[in-house]
Amino acid sequence: MPKIHSNFAASYSELTLWELADPAATVEAAVELYGPDAATAAAWCALTANFDGREEDYRFWCTVFSKLGNRLQS
Repeated sequence: MPKIHSNFAASYSELTLWELADPAATVEAAVELYGPDAATAAAWCALTANFDGREEDYRFWCTVFSKLGNRLQS
């Protein structure tokens, strides 16, 4: 059987949340899903990404966390 996606594993490991999601939309989804605990959920996601060595995903979640903090303070 021929390989359809011969480079899939290599490209998948390089895929980041920046390419899949928008931080502003993620903020809205987090607030809808977690309510007042949305910032805590984003912080956990950032920590998990950091400990997993996913620097770009860590930065994504830090951006989401920052936007949530700004939104909740307004």
